[in-house]
Amino acid sequence: MSVITIGSYNLEHDGWTPDGRGGGHLDKWYAAHEELSKIPFDILFRQEMTHSRENGKRLMFEAERMLAMRGFLAPTETKESPNPPGVFIRPDTFRVLGEWPQDNDWWHAPCALQVKLAEHATPIHLASVHLGSRAPERRQIEARSITTWNRRNLAVIMGGDFNSYSQSGIEQQAFPNWPDLIDRGHQEHRTRGGVETDTEPDRILTAVGLDDVAVHAARHLGQTDALAPTASLYPETNRRQGPRQRIDQQRVSRSLLPALRSFTVVPLPFSDHALTCSVWDTDELLAGLERHPTFDYRRSAPA
Repeated sequence: MSVITIGSYNLEHDGWTPDGRGGGHLDKWYAAHEELSKIPFDILFRQEMTHSRENGKRLMFEAERMLAMRGFLAPTETKESPNPPGVFIRPDTFRVLGEWPQDNDWWHAPCALQVKLAEHATPIHLASVHLGSRAPERRQIEARSITTWNRRNLAVIMGGDFNSYSQSGIEQQAFPNWPDLIDRGHQEHRTRGGVETDTEPDRILTAVGLDDVAVHAARHLGQTDALAPTASLYPETNRRQGPRQRIDQQRVSRSLLPALRSFTVVPLPFSDHALTCSVWDTDELLAGLERHPTFDYRRSAPA
């Protein structure tokens, strides 16, 4: 069986470690990419590629070499949070049709491109996303922008840090008890009115048929560990912001879900976020792309 492997990883500040004297080093970046290179990714979504544009994109090209993949970087970044997302693809798996730069109404502009898996297949919109960390209102706007990607003639595969929560009702970890948090800013960033956990991006994207792959794996493949927490992995962060939470997601057009074979959460010692990894049957993925133009996205699950 031929498979396609998809990863998504928020490497905190691109692996930069301050040295306490105004400088720092990228030892974690190299160690992380050595680990990532052991997995035969066909797509790798990255977030917080903070230093990958510097020095003529030296780190971007070094990542291409280490991963044996072709890399793309979001075209813009904000001055307050220079952490652009990126996408890496296996060029012998996907043919690139074009990049899709956009930066209006985004805290972190997504890295988005369109590719084909096979010549006559429906094109795929690949996107690495990092929704705004500071306000649920901003994330709602960004989620509604994402809804425009899932069109009759364009399927979607994306991964990223959504800085918000799932309304699945089957999560492994309960939401934080918001009024008890030491980090009061975190409470305001992740709630509505200080008490209502922000699940609105999940609701919006699920409503248009851009489904959470981990939830599908748990419900339909019996892989309950797919819902393992992915963020706040450092103990000090946990103490201030509550228990670890699952805010890193992979999402796809619903017609593609029957191709999923596995979903795993892999904590790595290089970031406060875990790597997520999904494996897909190639033939079934092509069948899902064939279904996509006529698929009834009013249904809550694939046939």
